[in-house]
Amino acid sequence: MRMKLFTAGLLVFLMAGPAYPQRKEILQLQADMIQLTKTINQLQSTVDQNNAVMKGLVERIADQVNNLALGVQKITQTVDGMKAQSDKSVTELRTILTNLNGNVNEIEEGLSSVRAQINSVSQQVTTLKTTTEPLAGPDDLWRTAQVDAFAGNYALAIAGYQEFMQKYPADPRAADGQLGIADVLFSQKKYEQAITDYDVFLQKYPGHDKTVVALYKKGLALAELNQTPEAIKTLQQVAKEFPKTSEATNAEAKVKELQAAQRRSR
Repeated sequence: MRMKLFTAGLLVFLMAGPAYPQRKEILQLQADMIQLTKTINQLQSTVDQNNAVMKGLVERIADQVNNLALGVQKITQTVDGMKAQSDKSVTELRTILTNLNGNVNEIEEGLSSVRAQINSVSQQVTTLKTTTEPLAGPDDLWRTAQVDAFAGNYALAIAGYQEFMQKYPADPRAADGQLGIADVLFSQKKYEQAITDYDVFLQKYPGHDKTVVALYKKGLALAELNQTPEAIKTLQQVAKEFPKTSEATNAEAKVKELQAAQRRSR
């Protein structure tokens, strides 16, 4: 009987074991997709900048070619008005002008080709960018923000949570977005900002099932800032209002640690 129970437990363990690695691989794949999108966006920006420079140069060359063409036209008109007694010189000059006109036409054709190539590159990059960009639905925004937080792209994660809350304030995950911002700031050791955002969460979403998490982390942030009395008060509140939770247990241990440090410093 014990062998059967052991075998059954082993099978459950083996079946459940890969779940977290698979979840981690999915998050990593999503992070890679987001990185690819960012790379394409950077490529688009670079191409746009280079195109602007190239187009400006092409337009300046085109203006110079146009001025040259006008000059050639005026010279041709002047030659046509010359007297017949210099027919030989006029003929030679007309030959030179004809060749010059041909060169001007070739340059204009070359400029048109350059313009076409620049526009083609821009369109190709734009198409690639549009094809790879995820849809801007709530699930996509939320997933992207979470993946950025997981990958350590903290600024992008905060921006993603903020965009999600602005576009979908009625979504149940909006509260988690506010808490996510505070947690990201906590991870960056920006404790003062984190406390502010934990307070926003606590005030805006009273009674939320993650209130204990926000309150506990606020207490830890206060402790990191050496605001010991406030930290002890907040952690004691966690232990009092949310007994029999892991946060309450950890809060009590942290209070003892802080009180011991206070006694040693006296």
